[in-house]
Amino acid sequence: MLDLKHRLITQPLARLPYKIAGIMPRWLVYYCAIRLMAHASGSKYPTQIVPELTAMDALKRWSEV
Repeated sequence: MLDLKHRLITQPLARLPYKIAGIMPRWLVYYCAIRLMAHASGSKYPTQIVPELTAMDALKRWSEV
């Protein structure tokens, strides 16, 4: 019973970011993704090859600012 309660609470919370992204305008999500990648491969990291940059590395670099 406790496992069922846990799943009923955590599953909707885990899907919340996807729901928020789903209601955002597509152009805004696209702009944010481009902005994130441009920041993560910008002047601080001039030798970064963009196709080799992972999303997690880009987010880490964004949070270091």
